[in-house]
Amino acid sequence: MWEAVLYLVLFVAAFVVVRNRPAVALGIALGAWLVCYLVSVEFDARVIALAPALALVSFLSGRHAEDPRATAIALTVAEIAGVVVALTERGGSDTALAVTSGVGVLGVVPWAFGRFRRRYAELQDVGWEHAALLERDADNARDAERARLAGEMHDLVGHELARAALLVGALELEPTLTAGQREAAKTARASVTAAAERLADVMQVLRADEDEPVATIEEVVQRSGLDVELRNQRTQELDGIIARTVHRVVAEALTNVIKHAPGAKVAVTLTEHLELRITNGPAPKTTAVGSGKGLVGLAERVALVGGSFDAGPKDGGFEVRAKLPERPLPRTTPTHVRRQRTEAEIRRSAKRTVLITSVVCVGIAIGVPGYMVFDAATSVLTQQQFAQAELGDHEDDLDLPLRTRVDNPLGVTAPANAECRYYSTHANPFDNQGDDLHQLCFRQDRLVSKQWLARRSG
Repeated sequence: MWEAVLYLVLFVAAFVVVRNRPAVALGIALGAWLVCYLVSVEFDARVIALAPALALVSFLSGRHAEDPRATAIALTVAEIAGVVVALTERGGSDTALAVTSGVGVLGVVPWAFGRFRRRYAELQDVGWEHAALLERDADNARDAERARLAGEMHDLVGHELARAALLVGALELEPTLTAGQREAAKTARASVTAAAERLADVMQVLRADEDEPVATIEEVVQRSGLDVELRNQRTQELDGIIARTVHRVVAEALTNVIKHAPGAKVAVTLTEHLELRITNGPAPKTTAVGSGKGLVGLAERVALVGGSFDAGPKDGGFEVRAKLPERPLPRTTPTHVRRQRTEAEIRRSAKRTVLITSVVCVGIAIGVPGYMVFDAATSVLTQQQFAQAELGDHEDDLDLPLRTRVDNPLGVTAPANAECRYYSTHANPFDNQGDDLHQLCFRQDRLVSKQWLARRSG
């Protein structure tokens, strides 16, 4: 009962941690199953009951592992450890073959299907992400075009209207004009002024989707309330979308410092070539655990304008790095190309899964019968050799095979204080006498018992 409870606790723990620690969960499940099998060296009810749980944990570990290397190492270590224990302590080569087959069927194959399922889900997410990025590109292009039109109208039409208003105003003050001409000039000036106001309204409409004026990097730092060492080496004016990206990265990074590293020293650097770095030193204490979604959002925002983003620990603290272009770059990969790449990735992942499954199954299908033939053929004690063996003969005087068939067959008793050897009666393990054995038992290297064990399989 206590063993059943222990195995239940271990597998429950594996299911609990498999999402966040897939390699640990897989190691726990493999270890529990191997211990359960190697203790009894037979496929009893406990081993069979744990098999579906191991297969499910293996599938989930492949499904949730971001990097497959750790889980692959866990499978390899479990395979090697099980084989070594089987060969040195628990039953020999037949037990090692059973361990290899069990880990392959219950561990490697479900893990491979889990990897395929994760890859398929990731590629689906890529499609949705690409659609979202296309929408963002369209929004950015629309905003940029509106801003360009508003700027051109302001620079060209607005200046001309202002110049016309000044000229008409000067004409209105001309002393040689009659009262009627002066009134006409006044009306013309009012019309030009009204046209300028309408132009301002149109520019406001064109800029309606833009955010409020972007705060400079100095203003963002000042608003954070942190003691920040700021080095702004940029002398040229930033593009509007790039300025908003800088604003977003700096604001999010400083917010993370406030949440996760309060009291740490912070340095913000913006180079002339738009390399942005926000670095904080070690924090006196950490008060919050982040989900990482803020950094993921920043990476997407930077990638959207054609930049590169990186973040990670540095000198006991943390650093956020972004390299931005002078102008936002459109995504140039056509949708049909992305679709072709996605379909190719799915096909490759499916082929890998089928290949791994096929190799394991073919290996077991060929290896198990092949081993049975090898085991029986290399451990044959012929009927003549069995008949010539006399009680009292010394072990060294007998012509015995180099290998035994099994070490301790189930259901077979041996004389007290004697060491028994079990050999095949013939080389064919698949006929109705394939499980028959010759038993020779020795005490102090002298033969004290011999039997033909009829263990019919047909």
